[in-house]
Amino acid sequence: MSTQRMIEWLVLAATAGLLMLMKWLHLGVIHYNWFMIILIAWCLGLVVFFRVISSPYREKE
Repeated sequence: MSTQRMIEWLVLAATAGLLMLMKWLHLGVIHYNWFMIILIAWCLGLVVFFRVISSPYREKE
């Protein structure tokens, strides 16, 4: 398995972990605005992260 593919799976696991943590904290029920801000920021970070690692200027393995 390539390094890039492992990183993608780790990011997927981190996303699942974040959602489970926010569920455990009842963040979506108690502080809905903070819940949405965290989700939007996380999604923006994922978009930027995946754009950087899949950049056409990056060397292919």
